[in-house]
Amino acid sequence: MAAGLMLLALLAGKLMQPSRLWTQVIGDPIYANTLPHQFGDWKRSDLGVQAVVNPVQSEMLERIYSETVAASYVQQSTGRVLILSIAYGRNQSSDTQLHTPEMCYSSQGFKVGDSQVAHLSTPWGSLPVRQVPTSMGNRSEPLTYFIRNSRRVTTDSSLSRNLARMEVALRGYVGDGLLVRVSEITPRDDAFALQSRFLTDFLSALTPAQRELYIGANQAALPARP
Repeated sequence: MAAGLMLLALLAGKLMQPSRLWTQVIGDPIYANTLPHQFGDWKRSDLGVQAVVNPVQSEMLERIYSETVAASYVQQSTGRVLILSIAYGRNQSSDTQLHTPEMCYSSQGFKVGDSQVAHLSTPWGSLPVRQVPTSMGNRSEPLTYFIRNSRRVTTDSSLSRNLARMEVALRGYVGDGLLVRVSEITPRDDAFALQSRFLTDFLSALTPAQRELYIGANQAALPARP
């Protein structure tokens, strides 16, 4: 009887094992093509991006991420520059999960201060984001980021991310993951407030289909198991 139960458990595990990527549901996005040139008070800088902290060391980029994009935007009314960084992974298996900025910045010599979870109020609901103060010598770079796991934006806790992965895994899919980070090299006290406004303006400038690639479609029905 014990052997029979073990066999049934093994067979059930095999049947429930995800066999398809979530990109077969949402398509295969190219995030570089979604970045607007100008929106609201923001305009993309032609000077490019300098001194951007990579999500991980370069030798691991190809294994973990399907696409990484960075762009700088200038606020026309003030001249302040924000750096937008996007890291996307089609496969969020346990060995190819997104690396959070706290890990990346500290591994490259930054001092990472106490971060906090905030809630970004948008027309599409409240999105959990994390605000992180970082510094290296005289350089202060506060940053805000959020993570989408498959259908929804999650907090960066392991439980929240694992539940999001399990949600699509039960339908036979390996979830994807997106990390969106915006930062500014500045000591200003209002850095996080400006970053929140930028993210709201940025999401508003996207088409509905593009926006789903960034924040998911929480109300969409899950596809049947293939």
